Formats: sequence, C-alpha cells, structure tokens
Amino acid sequence: MLPSALALAIPSMFTLAGLVFAQASPPAATTFSLRVSIAVDDAGKPLADAAWLAAEIDAAEALFEPFGVRFAKADGAPLEARVAHVETRADRNALASHVTPHVIDVFVVGSLRDVDDPTQVRRGVHWHAPSGAHYLILVASAPRTVLAHELGHYFGNPHSHVLDNVMSYERSGAPVFFDADQGKRIAARALTYVKSGELLPVP
Repeated sequence: MLPSALALAIPSMFTLAGLVFAQASPPAATTFSLRVSIAVDDAGKPLADAAWLAAEIDAAEALFEPFGVRFAKADGAPLEARVAHVETRADRNALASHVTPHVIDVFVVGSLRDVDDPTQVRRGVHWHAPSGAHYLILVASAPRTVLAHELGHYFGNPHSHVLDNVMSYERSGAPVFFDADQGKRIAARALTYVKSGELLPVP
C-alpha cells in the first residue's frame, strides 16, 4: 500500500469509452489561523465555552474547504469584562488594539448592538476600523454558521437574498451553502491575502 501522502500525489483515474484518463487531484487547501479572543464576565469567567466555539469553527471549515480554505484555531488573550458588551462604533473600533498581524482575529463578546439601528442587536459582524484593521466580532450565543457568514464577508462576499445561502438571513432549516460564484470569490480573496502578506498560511 502506498503511503497516504504519496497516494494523494498520484492523480486518480477514470474510464470513458474504454479509455483510461488521469484526473488531477484537487489542490491542497490553504489553512489560515483564526485567533480567537474571548471576553470574560465580571467574575472573570469566559463568555463562550469550547464546545460552542468548536461547532462554529467546524461549520465554517466544512463550508470553506471545498473552495480551498481551512482554519486553525489559535488562542488569543482574554478580553476584559469592560469590552464584553459592544454598544457603539467606538466600542467596535477599540478592539483594533487587540489585532494581531497575519491572522484572522475573532473577538467573542457577550452582546453586540447594531450601530445603524440601536434598537436592534446583532449576532456577528465583519468590522473595518478607521485604522485599516478588519476583524470579526461574534456574540457568544450566536447560532451555528454565524462565524461562517462573517468569514464569508471577510473573504469578499456581500449579503444574499437566496434562501439558505450562507450570506442570507433567510433560513428554512435546510443545510446552508455557498454558491459557485461565492466560492470563486473566497478562493480569489484567499490568494490575494497570501500574496499581499496580510494573512500567512499555517504550515
């Protein structure tokens, strides 16, 4: 039996009209570091548990991997309780001081208010700070796939109105998905991030 690494390097074969053709294996995925910093409550306890976070990351990776992107979790420093409730633009911008170069920063907080309509709350956001930094803010109670949605923005996709699309707010309970054009944007943005040095792939 071939070693697994060598087997992956050999093109798979298929037969058509009695002829054997070589079929190239899909390219290896590029892995990016998700640096997750979790806010604590007034007693110093993290607002998110490991199982919830793992489910969010697993859901995101399952959706991104077909387009050549994977994620590896890295632990950021805990966020102080005073930043656990993100109410204003200033609160969102203040998180830029915690950004680390060459990774995707994810800040997990207790609540996140909509800055355009303060009567509403959000479950997540891909935020661009005036400093030029951009990062994800995720509420610790967010349903599964909210991280995937915000990563979709990070990798260049706008909102969609298609039912059950990752970038849509409309859900029927069916599995969510990226379409082919969204996948192309993900792959292209990943390449741009690597070429510019903004993100460094994880070995």
